[in-house]
Amino acid sequence: MLYLVELLLQDTTLRFGYTDDICLYRATKSLDINVALLAKDVRSIMAWGADNKIAFAPEKLEMIHITIRRENYSPPYIINDELTIHPITTALKEGEQPALRWLSVWFDRKLTFKRHVSERVVKARKVSSYIRGLAKTKDGPPASALRKAVITCVLPSVLYGTEAWYAGRNKQPKLLRQGREQTVSARIGWHVDVVDRTISLAARGVLPVWRTTPTLTLFRDSGLPLIMAALEESKLRFAMRL
Repeated sequence: MLYLVELLLQDTTLRFGYTDDICLYRATKSLDINVALLAKDVRSIMAWGADNKIAFAPEKLEMIHITIRRENYSPPYIINDELTIHPITTALKEGEQPALRWLSVWFDRKLTFKRHVSERVVKARKVSSYIRGLAKTKDGPPASALRKAVITCVLPSVLYGTEAWYAGRNKQPKLLRQGREQTVSARIGWHVDVVDRTISLAARGVLPVWRTTPTLTLFRDSGLPLIMAALEESKLRFAMRL
């Protein structure tokens, strides 16, 4: 940060940074205008780096267009004759949503954050399965120790980055019209359900319970928060940090 602070202070609105990761942002009504402005930004950054003896890694440069348009038009931006950055339009694995990762948060084209939730759930489920393997009826660790493991390892993993996609189950509509609802669904039911099943899997690793044990009873006896309580706590913690 000390090394790159001058670069980031040149534009505190459209440039973001954390350690050695830099993010450039442009918002216009045209993707072609966006790529032209971004190319100009990258050229100025590379010129600044040359003046200050700082080398960047062109092979690590990534870009994605964020738009609500249905067409798949994704123009690349040409920095110079030797460097052209192509936007992310496909995923490495079949069935995955194309997305760009920055600071371990996955941004897809329409900001649905389904790819991000899927990635966090996969990691958290691995830990949950391992905790369930440790929980033995006779010679396993005590439930209090397993609960600490869930709170320390599973919940932070599955809830990482929830500030990006969770601001409540409802939101204000884009246009307020008389006689209509003041709030509309945020369409995050899938996200909440997937995270809920992951936390429930971890809770069943804390206590030796039957598969038919009611979810409310399971969470009450294991001392773990329900999904909505966990999401609201994460939202309020982020608001306090801001």
